[in-house]
Amino acid sequence: MLELKNISKQFGQHKIFDKYNLTVEEGKILAIVGPSGGGKTTLLRMLAGLETIDSGQIIYENEEISLDQMESRNLLGFVFQDFQLFPHLTVLDNLMLSPIKTMGMSKEDAQKKPKVCLTV
Repeated sequence: MLELKNISKQFGQHKIFDKYNLTVEEGKILAIVGPSGGGKTTLLRMLAGLETIDSGQIIYENEEISLDQMESRNLLGFVFQDFQLFPHLTVLDNLMLSPIKTMGMSKEDAQKKPKVCLTV
């Protein structure tokens, strides 16, 4: 299980998250949707270590962890919005690319989870 507890982030005087909480149960797939400017990309960037978190905790399997630990454990994967995708690849191939390149996963193993997600 992944938990975010009291996550806060602001840019200047603009608060993006103010004591935000989120729990993702083990084995669940999460889709983050909402209006432009709602903080979706900022949330993903914080979890990827591309943005700092001003305050709060990240808890994975009941253990508080840092963003560095999340990265080294390969705890999450995501695909940014369309301009980050490779237009010459299919959706499936784009989703498989990171597990193959960063985790050394075989093509067969890397396509299992995306295939489930694409059929939901």
